[in-house]
Amino acid sequence: MDKEALHELILQIKNGDLSVLKEVYLTHRKPFLKFGERYSLAEADLLDIYQDSILALFDNIKNGKIDSLESSLKTYIFSIGKYMIFKKLKRLDKVQATALDIERLKYYTDEVSDNQEFDKEDIALYKACFNQLGKQCQELLQLFYYRGYTLEDIQKTLNYDNYNVVKSQKSRCLKHLKELINKRKHGL
Repeated sequence: MDKEALHELILQIKNGDLSVLKEVYLTHRKPFLKFGERYSLAEADLLDIYQDSILALFDNIKNGKIDSLESSLKTYIFSIGKYMIFKKLKRLDKVQATALDIERLKYYTDEVSDNQEFDKEDIALYKACFNQLGKQCQELLQLFYYRGYTLEDIQKTLNYDNYNVVKSQKSRCLKHLKELINKRKHGL
């Protein structure tokens, strides 16, 4: 949908044309439910969240918060929905700090050879250095190395503008972690 058509659709909703809102609802319902499957919520919960997302869209249009969009309508709806999903997961206590998989992280940082065993001191060192990273770096590295997310998945999950930003951020976080580890190992 081009910007002009999207603007017209927003105007129709603003003027109370609920048939247009119903069309938007039906068009994006299945894709949203498919998108939401990755978060391990019941379909009924996802449907409630989707309906709340559509209502939020409607409220934002009626209250004049939206006159035009820089993104697609689908992206806007999914962004609202993703925020609501995370809020729901947090309430259900499903989104919490994931334990760090030291073995996998060490493999990717190239600090040791593949055959080297890790002693308790190494593990403690890695955990301590990881905990010194900012929350954003911790979350990004956990999603990539521990949970196996792709950079594209991370871009969507953490709401980054584009793939290259995620790639650069991951590289910076990993470099910072390596620096912290090396400083501790060498007593700097």
